[in-house]
Amino acid sequence: MSEIRGEIVEVNGPVIKACGFSSAGIGDQVEVGSQKLIGEIIAIKKDIAIIQVYEDTTGLRLGMEVISLGHPISVELGPGLIGNVFDGLQRPLSKIAEVSPFIQRGAEKQALDRERIWHVQPVIKVGEYLKENDIYAYVQETPLIVHKLLVPQGIKGEVIEVLPEGDYHIQDVIVKVKQEGKIKELNCYQLWPIRKPRFTKGYVLPDEPLITGQRVLDFFFPLAKGGTAIIPGGFGTGKTVTQHQLAKWSDADLIIYIG
Repeated sequence: MSEIRGEIVEVNGPVIKACGFSSAGIGDQVEVGSQKLIGEIIAIKKDIAIIQVYEDTTGLRLGMEVISLGHPISVELGPGLIGNVFDGLQRPLSKIAEVSPFIQRGAEKQALDRERIWHVQPVIKVGEYLKENDIYAYVQETPLIVHKLLVPQGIKGEVIEVLPEGDYHIQDVIVKVKQEGKIKELNCYQLWPIRKPRFTKGYVLPDEPLITGQRVLDFFFPLAKGGTAIIPGGFGTGKTVTQHQLAKWSDADLIIYIG
């Protein structure tokens, strides 16, 4: 979908109203003002869009431009996520720290490094038929983790071109698919709407214990791989220390910290 442009008609704290968005959609990502503050359309009345801005709105004025990008707020999924730290809008904090110790308003940094080289191993051939969520290439992201590149939602068709195994950037086109007379290009990453659950072929009931490396937990409070657990407690009772121990010693390949 193409961009839609409008202008601010009302500012009320982090919520603004902008006109000219009768053809926009609920949940569309927008850029507000000259600093391109990130926001989301949460309601539409005639041609007025009500927008939640996820950054400080100080300095916004009536008449400033608002741009709807035509797609929901999305994140980049691909090699390079592991080992990085991001804010809630998937801006890499390490890149932002090179400019300022604080997150500046409108800071715009790509989540995945476009300059980094990855070794890509395609696993399909010309003439094969691909459909959604099929694996078309492997990337050894870490010594333990093999990243499987999946066909994005809405793409299916005959493979007409495949690059040979080699070193590429994540934005390089690895595979081309012919779909209803149009050419679809597949690279090493994809955008995924944050409010849309990832596709699953099915659910497996937990049937294998998670060895935490902490004997008191494994004996008195056994956990299952694929299960959930919580560590309740007051201030200073050791919740974070326990999390650190689990991250260091548990039988898990990948640890994700959200806080």
